[in-house]
Amino acid sequence: MLTWMIYAVSVSTVLSVAALIAEHSARQRRSPSRWFWLLAIVASLAIPAIMTSVSIEIPMDLRPSVPRNVIALHEITSTHLSPAVWVENHDSGSATFQHVQFHAKDVWYGASILMIFILLVGATHLHWRKRQWTTASVCGVSVYLSTDVGPAVVGLLRPRIVLPVWLLDSPLEQQAAVMAHENSHIDAHDPLFLTVALFLIALMPWNPPLWWQLRRLRCAIEVDCDARVLRAGHKIAVYGETLIAVGERQSRYIGSVAGMSESRSFLERRLKLMLRKPAKRKLLVAVLLGCMSITLVTLAAQVSPPIMNDASNEHTQVPIATEILDRYVGTYKFTGTSVMKVRREGDHLALQLTGQGWVEEFPMSETEFFAKVVKATQTFVVDDQGHVTALIHHQNGRDFTLPRVDSAEAEEIEATVAAKVKSQMATPGSEAALRRHIDGLQVGNPIYSEMSPDLQQATREQLPRLKEDLNRIGPVESVRFVGVGNQGWDIYQVTHDLGSSTWRIHLADNGIVDGLLVQVGP
Repeated sequence: MLTWMIYAVSVSTVLSVAALIAEHSARQRRSPSRWFWLLAIVASLAIPAIMTSVSIEIPMDLRPSVPRNVIALHEITSTHLSPAVWVENHDSGSATFQHVQFHAKDVWYGASILMIFILLVGATHLHWRKRQWTTASVCGVSVYLSTDVGPAVVGLLRPRIVLPVWLLDSPLEQQAAVMAHENSHIDAHDPLFLTVALFLIALMPWNPPLWWQLRRLRCAIEVDCDARVLRAGHKIAVYGETLIAVGERQSRYIGSVAGMSESRSFLERRLKLMLRKPAKRKLLVAVLLGCMSITLVTLAAQVSPPIMNDASNEHTQVPIATEILDRYVGTYKFTGTSVMKVRREGDHLALQLTGQGWVEEFPMSETEFFAKVVKATQTFVVDDQGHVTALIHHQNGRDFTLPRVDSAEAEEIEATVAAKVKSQMATPGSEAALRRHIDGLQVGNPIYSEMSPDLQQATREQLPRLKEDLNRIGPVESVRFVGVGNQGWDIYQVTHDLGSSTWRIHLADNGIVDGLLVQVGP
């Protein structure tokens, strides 16, 4: 979950820059810009959700030329831009990361509930304050009068203008300018804009770029409103003086309402924008900025998300006694370089493979468990005396038997992996082995004699897909060692004639390749 949250922040950051450029392009053309920020907020939530979970079906007419009829959107993104790869290559195995990872979902839910609660309390408080306000008629319009709020628009379904009482002593032309500004907010449905944006952010309140987008949205709403008022025929000198007068009497209560009262630094920017002369070649500049913005939006959609499978619908959780759960707690040997740790978390278990995060496992019987985030199940082997002797890991149609080991042996294995990770040095011979295996896979003739039995079986099952993907990106041009991953595997970035690929390879002590993973980019 934490890796997915980092991915969402990455997408939101790119979209923020795209919206900022689009805003400058709109101002070159003197057109509204607030839409770009609302779209950025919507896209910051939609793109991570869609790219992670949505698959598209290939039309029937195209199926003869494509090997698969359904393609998951995350498979057509770029692994170069994958936060999952960045995290895996750095601190995903640290205790701090794992602790945050384990509680990330709870923090997310808590933050969203807290923000929604704050918004509801704020709305209730504003409704209570409205009872204390008096009403008056200004420029023929019924308004609220307050001592410390406004000028602003309050209310969502039936928006009303609230003015500070001091405005009644101002010149009539300034009162007319204020009323024109607030009526423009109502006509443009700006209160609805802000309300929608706030509740969207409540779905992902831990995302800092979203808050910056909200701030830019508020600014864009005011700038667009200024432009509408001036286009309606109000004199720029009178309107500017009115903005200054309002700014000198800054409202103590702004909240989430739309109105004239903003920070003084922003007021200065608004005045400069109103007085700015049209730039030369503004159309050319606007087109260039627009192209840059579209490019960044495309880049945001290309950021590769971590795969978040929900396998919970395939199995049903059943309650079992905590004494049964406790007897499974311990360590199990996966390979010579990795172990599986098991611990109890309340009414279920949590498993961690060396170098990876903790995965929650829920009981579907006294010995069988399933995960909700990956399509994998676990079966514990219990002998006649009731002792747990092994763990069988079922995934992708294959079974892996992990014998139970004592903590000393597990610590020795993990210490060896930790030393390899700390050294960040490639295993001698791993690059040469990788080159040979890539060549063999591209021609459909893998070097099985240099593979472990398990890797041989996996390669045979996946050979058609591997051959197709590697041939699509062409022959190898260069191989660059990136580092050692948290599981002790060497990571290489391979540049091909028509694309790139990222490989993880592990050599056993006898030189046999017992681990080989690839991610093929565009």
